[in-house]
Parts: sequence; structure tokens; C-alpha cells
Amino acid sequence: MQRVWGFGVNVYALRSARNWGIGDFGDLRVLIEQAARLGAGIVGVNPLHALRWTDPEAASPYMPVSRFFLNPMYIDVEAVPEYASDATTRALVQSAAFRDELERARASPTVRYDLVGACKRRALERLYAAFCRTAPVERQRAFGRFTMRDPLRLQRFARYEALSEHFSGDRARRAWPMWPEALRDPANDAVERFASDAHQRAGFFAYLQFVADEQLAAAAEATDGMAIGLYRDLALSVGFDSADVWSDPAHYDADHTIGAPPDALGPLGQNWDLAPLDPAALEREDGATFAALLRANMRHAGALRIDHVMSLERLFWIPRGSPPSAGRYVAYPFERLRAIVARESASAGCLVVGEDLGTVPDGFREAMRRDAILSYRVLLLERDAIGAFHAPGEYPSNALATATTHDLPTLTGWVLGRDLDARLAAGLIDEDEARAGRNLRRVHAMRLLEALYAAGELADALVEPLFQAFDARRTERDVYAPLIAAAYRFLARTPARIVILPLDDACGELDQVNVPGTIDEYPNWRRKNSVAVEALALDERIANLAAELNSILRGGSST
Repeated sequence: MQRVWGFGVNVYALRSARNWGIGDFGDLRVLIEQAARLGAGIVGVNPLHALRWTDPEAASPYMPVSRFFLNPMYIDVEAVPEYASDATTRALVQSAAFRDELERARASPTVRYDLVGACKRRALERLYAAFCRTAPVERQRAFGRFTMRDPLRLQRFARYEALSEHFSGDRARRAWPMWPEALRDPANDAVERFASDAHQRAGFFAYLQFVADEQLAAAAEATDGMAIGLYRDLALSVGFDSADVWSDPAHYDADHTIGAPPDALGPLGQNWDLAPLDPAALEREDGATFAALLRANMRHAGALRIDHVMSLERLFWIPRGSPPSAGRYVAYPFERLRAIVARESASAGCLVVGEDLGTVPDGFREAMRRDAILSYRVLLLERDAIGAFHAPGEYPSNALATATTHDLPTLTGWVLGRDLDARLAAGLIDEDEARAGRNLRRVHAMRLLEALYAAGELADALVEPLFQAFDARRTERDVYAPLIAAAYRFLARTPARIVILPLDDACGELDQVNVPGTIDEYPNWRRKNSVAVEALALDERIANLAAELNSILRGGSST
């Protein structure tokens, strides 16, 4: 396999002159085109799963309402075919009041999901009405073909969305387990009657999926010529009040949640409040639902990241309402699920990356290697028992390498301890813990510089000025450009087959997109990138780093 590099992006964070205050599939296509000009062979994205339409502020892509369907917030409204033909919608969008709302959303340094959601809802509703009235026959047929890809699952998802909207004004009934009992079962006649009365609304939600899929396909087409192309992300699971659980409750265990056991880094353990797939149900149906899930997320993709890939073998189940200390590991049909991954990967021509961070069972990575599932290696975590960073030659070849992840600070933010500042502000740590963390981070930052220097990627003359900048907590992005470039050259010199450069690091962002353990205390999943997608290939720092990565990877140079 050809060694490649590419960008990792959060679609919602993409900034452009034309989007509506949130990155969309149109921005993604432009970014892919820019990345191709820079020589990238892959572009990775956050999970694109459907989130809560009735609550746009519930923005975590790792807490979806469905892993089978897409988030309509990513639709580029003005690129929908109906927009060009419907004067009513264009008049709405061009009205002074509407433009004021869009400008407020665009001007915000963070994504205003409330504003964006309201604007997109109003416009998309009108576009669906225009589709129903005037869509050409071929477009109607295309919609019909789309609805027949997975008809029952789409039907139930659309009905769930319509029901959720129906009950959204009743705080006591917003979650489906609190709906009237007859509506909690998607096969109940009461749901059929509701769908009959609300067929237009259910049709609207199916239409949103049709348009989102069209636009994702158009973005993916821009990867033609790339070695791999679009690299999608499959979240671990869904919430208990999600569409997936309502649609198919027999495949989930409602009495337990998923998390992680107590350990040295997390003495209390972790509870992720996600619904676990029932391994017995997977066994009964020979893994058909899991296979369908892979197919849905390999669509339009050349690679797929499986979040917490250890779930193929086991998951840590916690009784709902109990602390993580009461949890236990539950086994999954490992051999069967691995065989399904291999089959679907081959069928779709889509390679698989397994996010194998955290507690990994003995022999698990060896099984991944046999199945050609790439390991996921993160520079900030690749350290030995005394904290020294692994040299490039210590990385495996069957791996994707990057410097950081969505749950960690950016590279610049890490050396500055911005994550510690955020955790202190959120009340997750106290002043003494923050002070101790900063002292330890100072040591680790120096060790990172030493590792980059030892690998020949950081000039001697830069080491002391960078360390002084860390100590002074300077925040000018340009100061840390040599560090970022050195870190990704370092990763390019590992044997890893893929190097992912997060756009956050390429842009020199200071603050991370997510602080685990926070909800309202930090603006998770909202920060926008500082460089617009149209200007990506014109940014001198980014273009120079891309050229260096191309030179190293195409020359096959590794230690």
C-alpha cells in the first residue's frame, strides 16, 4: 500500500465565505479539492451521523440518534437542486431578516447551532415542498431508488424524527421512552396511524437523508485521483433515546450502559451513557445489523475508522444508575465480527482503521494485524513507562499515525497546557492539580522537543526558543509553526502507512474541540477553524508542510 498523508477535519468547524455559519458538504468538497492540490491522499472527517433534529445544541458527533443516517445540518442548502428552481425559498433566504440571521451565525467564533438550525429548517422545509410540487420525474425516481436502499430502516428513522418533533414541545415526553406506550414500539398500529396522518412530515425527513447522501457523494467524487479518498468515522454507539434503539430495541441492552473501568488515569472509571449492542442478538442474526452498519458508513468512503475497536471483542458494561466500579466486561462474538469487517471492507474497497487507544486485550492488536485493520497511533500518547516519546522506528507499519485526537488538546494547546486551563475552568480539577499538571506538562513538552531533535526534525537553534515560548505561555500561532511541522515530519518518518494532519494543527489552533467530562462548561464541538477552506492551499505554512510530507512519504523515507 502506498504511504499517504491527508487532513483530518471536523466538518462543522470548516469556515468559508459562503456557508451558513457551520461547515457543510459544499465546504467539504472545496477542502478535498484544496487537499488534492497539496498532494493529500486521504481526507478524514468526524462522524457524520444524524444528531437530534429537535435539539441542535446536542452537537456531539459521538452521541448520535442514528449511526445509519447522516446529519442534515451538513446540507449545503443553496446547492440543493430545488433551490435553483424555487423562487419562494430564494426570496426567503435573500430577505433582510434572514440574511441578518445568517450573518450573525457566520460572524460567531463558534457554531451557533440554534441560529443555523432555525435557518436551515425553514429553508429545507420549503425545498421539500418544492420537490413535492415540481420535481422532475428523474429526480423523483432517484429519490425512490434511495428510499429502497434500506426501506424499513429509513421508514422507521423518518417516523422517529416525526414523532420526536411532535413531542418536542412537551418536556416530559421529549425522549421516546416517555412517549405514550403504544408509540414506543415502531411495529405498533398506533405508529402506523401516526405515520399515515403525518406522512408529509416523515417524507420530509426521508428527503433530508436523500439530499445529504447526494451531497456527501458529490464531495467524495472530488477525491478521485487520491490514493484512499474520504475517511469516515463510526462512533461507538448511540444514546438510549435514539432512533436506532427505538427502531430496533431487540438489538440493544436497555439495562446497561457502556464505559471504562477504574484505572490509574481515571480512578472513578468512565460512564459514556451509550446503549450497548446485545451480543446475543448479534449472534442470533449472524451479525446482519453490524454488517448493515458498516455498509452505511463505508458508503462514499475509501477508509473507515471504528471508534473503540475493542468493542469487536468486549465492552465494559455498567448497570444503569450504578457507578463504573460496578461494571464488568462483556464478550462479543469476536471471530464473527472480525469476519464481517473483512468481508465488508473487501466488498466496499474500504480499508479499516481501528481506534485501539486505552485498555487493549491481550492478542487483540495481533488479530487486527492479521485482518489488515490498521492500528491508531497518537504521538502525544506514544510514550514509554518513564514518559519518553517513542522513536519513529518504534511505530508499527500497519498503522495510521497522528499527533492528537478530538478528545485531546491540539499540539500547540498541549505544550501550553490549555487543556489544563479548560479543565480548571470547568471545575474538573483544582488549582493544586492544575499546578502539578503544568509542571508535569513542562517536563513532557521538553521530552517532545528532545524526541523531535533526536530524530533530526527540529534544529538545535529552535529547541531553546520553543521551550522559552512554552514557559512564557506565548499564544502567537506563528511561534509554534516549527514545532507542528517537526512533529508531522517525525510522524511521516515512521513506517505508518497513513499520516493524518488535523486541520486544527495545520492552522495552529490553540484550543481543543472537546473537553471530555464537560457538557455546558466548555463549548464542545463548536469551535471554528481559523483558516477558510478556500484559502487552505494558499496558506504558506500549510503548503510548505504539505510539500515536506509529500517529499518524505513519496521518497519512502522512514527510519
